[in-house]
Amino acid sequence: MASPITKIGHDSLHSTLRVLGQAGATTDHADWMRGGERGENASLLVRFIDEQMALAEMNPYEMTVAAQLTALRRANEEELDLKNPFWTPIGEEQFARLANSAPAWPKGKHVYRFFRIRFGEGDDGVAKTLEVHCARIHHVFGVKHYWRSGQLLSGKVEYHGEPVERLRLLNGNHTHKACIEWVVANFDRHRKRNSVAAVRSAKSLADELLVAAWMFPEVVRDMHLKNLPALFAAGYEVNVPGCGEETWRHTMGVYFDRLEHQASLQVFHVCDARSGFSVPELL
Repeated sequence: MASPITKIGHDSLHSTLRVLGQAGATTDHADWMRGGERGENASLLVRFIDEQMALAEMNPYEMTVAAQLTALRRANEEELDLKNPFWTPIGEEQFARLANSAPAWPKGKHVYRFFRIRFGEGDDGVAKTLEVHCARIHHVFGVKHYWRSGQLLSGKVEYHGEPVERLRLLNGNHTHKACIEWVVANFDRHRKRNSVAAVRSAKSLADELLVAAWMFPEVVRDMHLKNLPALFAAGYEVNVPGCGEETWRHTMGVYFDRLEHQASLQVFHVCDARSGFSVPELL
């Protein structure tokens, strides 16, 4: 909790005055701040600073409930029109339920409200859900602006003549149930870490991150490794055969390839420690 400015030390007070001077503050400004009845001018200044601090913490990609439901309705209609074989129709009763159960938009510059949309159950449901949302991202960004790694596969895929599982949930595929529900997540978590493996947890995003990618396409397009991080779906474990004796030591990431102008779904090793990527978590 913040303390009154009268409590800060001499060094902090001196640096505050120095910054004000560098910004052009003069003795006239200081006289004005001390003026007014009962510190009225200083109160105005503090109120202005509070407003600016609040604006700085606002998420510029905030969406209303109505806008998010419109995006979901559009996805439902378009995926059915495109005959996406994995998409299950969403009925009006589900839209009504979501409209009535929406949480308030969360506070925080990198915190988002969106949906968990899962199809099917267990192993088959995990595979189906990945394919549903990859297809939706593909349709939102377009053929030329979408790329999916050939290592990001779902279900059992043959490798050297043997069926090999390629994708699973960190929380276990048995936890996967068909649902459409609201979730809230912080996209700026764990940018400083020793590895993805060191910070992933039951709260790490998996298929939820794919929904966010097609619901907030501008977030993906605006990804900059310094200010707006690329995102690891660390709630997914990916098996990449041929990597020695290692199994299930990869995960999935969403980033924007600025050279190719593509939304990219890539596979990364869980030892990745780059701060240009975050490991988002559910709140």
